[in-house]
Amino acid sequence: MPPALRRARILERIQRDGGVSIADLARDLTVSSITVHRDLEHLSKEGLVERVHGGARAVAGGQSSTAIPPTGWEQRTSQAGSGKVAIAAHAVRAIRSGSTIFLDSSSTCLAVARALAASPATELTLVTNSPAIAYELVDERILVIVPPGELDQHMRLLAGRWTTDFLSGLNFELAFCSSAGLTLESGLTTSRRALADVINVARANAERTIGLIDSTKFGRSSLLTIAQAQDLDAIVTDAGLDESTVREYRAAGVKLEIATT
Repeated sequence: MPPALRRARILERIQRDGGVSIADLARDLTVSSITVHRDLEHLSKEGLVERVHGGARAVAGGQSSTAIPPTGWEQRTSQAGSGKVAIAAHAVRAIRSGSTIFLDSSSTCLAVARALAASPATELTLVTNSPAIAYELVDERILVIVPPGELDQHMRLLAGRWTTDFLSGLNFELAFCSSAGLTLESGLTTSRRALADVINVARANAERTIGLIDSTKFGRSSLLTIAQAQDLDAIVTDAGLDESTVREYRAAGVKLEIATT
């Protein structure tokens, strides 16, 4: 685990519990006591925690302004929350009982996984390269399958050759995916080749592929194209997208659906 991510988790634990011992952190993070000691010293020098005998406690009055930067996953889950909830509620209507579906590692697909708990669909098989989705889904109606692969700690996803080889042998009724941005010129885009490869293998083996793109991502373009917007069977977005953009995309042949609830 990268030191910055480990310290962020330590800080989160201390702020949540009020304090923690070096021994507990070393056991839970599976690192040495010396490593934890150094991490606490680093956080203490930044003014984020207060060192005490055998551990550390939260700073009185809250966190310092010199906070550890959030991971890419934490940034994504904090953005466009209400829009993603609406998109997820709309998306689960397309999922039928007995279906096999793929959810990518996006925070919007995490919202879909959460919405499945309230849906009537049963006997689902869900494949995902997201450890966060696999961890949250505790539902006897859903068989969860996680492919092997290399874990990206920053983005919280599994990718690489092992992942794509595994997915290439599966069939999906529906594949749900998201992206960092969407334009008519570049389509769905991402900055990570490994993520693009995973999504394209999944959609190649899916009867239908549905893009889940919140309105804040329209007009953004990242490094690599995953797919053109017209290549997907549908793109679901939230009601925050302006009407002129909706008309532009539909005129270009994109099946754009607006989630209103």
